[in-house]
Amino acid sequence: MADLDTSTGWCCDGRTWTEHAHAGGHCCQPEGTQLDDLPPEGKQAAEERLEQAT
Repeated sequence: MADLDTSTGWCCDGRTWTEHAHAGGHCCQPEGTQLDDLPPEGKQAAEERLEQAT
């Protein structure tokens, strides 16, 4: 998996804000949302994605 661009924050589904924007979707979190500010399910999905990216 390619490096995740986390510079613009996270979406509640565990994708990065940048990924969501490139997919043409509307992110349910504002730009700049940090991992710890996600709902539990989104945080878990994001952490799993980060582990896979490293």
